Amino acid sequence: MSINTLLNMDFITSMLTVDDPWCSSHGSDNGSENLSAGMLYYALAYSTRAHICVCLGSGGGFVPRLMRQAQRDLNVEGGRTFLVDGAQNVSRERKDIWGSPYWIDEDSTFRNNYPDIEIVLKLTEDAFNEVFLPNNISIDYLHIDADHHYDGAKRDWDLYRTLVSDNGVITLHDTTNYREPCGVPQLVDEIRESGEYDIVNFPLAYGTAIAKKILTVDENIAASRASRSSTPGQWKQG
Repeated sequence: MSINTLLNMDFITSMLTVDDPWCSSHGSDNGSENLSAGMLYYALAYSTRAHICVCLGSGGGFVPRLMRQAQRDLNVEGGRTFLVDGAQNVSRERKDIWGSPYWIDEDSTFRNNYPDIEIVLKLTEDAFNEVFLPNNISIDYLHIDADHHYDGAKRDWDLYRTLVSDNGVITLHDTTNYREPCGVPQLVDEIRESGEYDIVNFPLAYGTAIAKKILTVDENIAASRASRSSTPGQWKQG
């Protein structure tokens, strides 16, 4: 147990960074005490009391662990964290470039530590049409980290941002990964140029950007009031 520190280093290394070689892309490392960008993911879920968190794509489960841990720490009643990953459904060409999830094994450390994370093994577009739309899911915190090609990242943005509540928040990963064929930096530039969202881009490892929809004064007041309610998001069984 860490003494005189806000963070419990033993907990971090045994729960949040353990068996995750992919967390280095977020500035952390496998088994490290340093969460780096992980602090952003946790803080966003915690400060907004995110009722519904959705992570699109994850190599080692780093982001969904932090989302769900924030919900656990807040005792968010009925809170859900979804991890959507195409896994074996991803084309061989793109899998060879971007890799495969490290947590697929049902006995993986990730699944044992966070059995309450709801895993959806579908391509993101299929999950949108078959899971999220039919069940009327409103998202409070969305993380986009699936297909890193421009066309795939833009499709995920165009689809899932429509489900994010007015007071919700979106993060995108690989925003400073300028190597071909990564198209996320281009997408972030386009989102900024649209004038619909405030964008803050953090050059931490491969980069993380926070996107927040720009609201009118009245919309901000309504969103602020909603944030003080017990359940900002919603899950309606279809």
